Amino acid sequence: MNRPAAYIFDLDGVVYHGNMLISGANKTIEYIRASGSRVIFLTNNATRTRNSIALKLNNMGICCSAGDVISSAYAAAVYIKEHYGPGIIYPIGERGLVFELEEAGHTIAKQDVDFVVVGLDREFTYQKLATGLDNIIKGARFIATNTDAMLPVEKGFLPGAGSMVSALKTASGIEPEVIGKPGKPIMDILLSKYSLKSEECIMVGDRLETDILAGLTVGMHTILVLTGASGIKDIESSGIRPGCVMNSIADILSKDLLLHNS
Repeated sequence: MNRPAAYIFDLDGVVYHGNMLISGANKTIEYIRASGSRVIFLTNNATRTRNSIALKLNNMGICCSAGDVISSAYAAAVYIKEHYGPGIIYPIGERGLVFELEEAGHTIAKQDVDFVVVGLDREFTYQKLATGLDNIIKGARFIATNTDAMLPVEKGFLPGAGSMVSALKTASGIEPEVIGKPGKPIMDILLSKYSLKSEECIMVGDRLETDILAGLTVGMHTILVLTGASGIKDIESSGIRPGCVMNSIADILSKDLLLHNS
């Protein structure tokens, strides 16, 4: 392909592990931008606001603004507004989810709501589960920011949003509408927001079942990096075939330099 219009980077396991930058990430992103391609950060993590994510990246030496970030919290807020209009929402999640919902014009409440929106919540309780269930039984739509089973951190993994989503799904017997990767809603929102064509983009991720599948679903080129959740053996067992496999984000820079200097 010609020079990509945009590189879409997952964050956890691709650009950083928790608060540790993956070696070479900043230089690779700087080079990609200098070469004329846009850089967009796409994360299923709904705990942070886009401003907070941008600040974290800037503190790591990667120039970023909130406008360069699409989170599953932001996508959920946009999706609900575009498909149903401003709603009354009971969120099970952290400050990032609540902020993005309010920013989009939705109202936060605990009872008589139109939607129950579930993301990663590190203060998840039985009472939150009960409140969510009560609202769904009374007719509220069940929306999941994402269903990631685990969240990569510096020294391993923590339970992801999928743990909370599964609890409410089991209690209610209702399948949620899933916004985040590999769901199509978040990809459609990204393409629309930046006026991009999928075939001109490269999705870079560490998870076959979320990042790579999301990119393939909308026709993007894909790169699996081996610094996160999925390994080489997982490609065969999953049946999901990335366009390219690299050891880390730094290999994008070295490969590109090799191609254009040969």
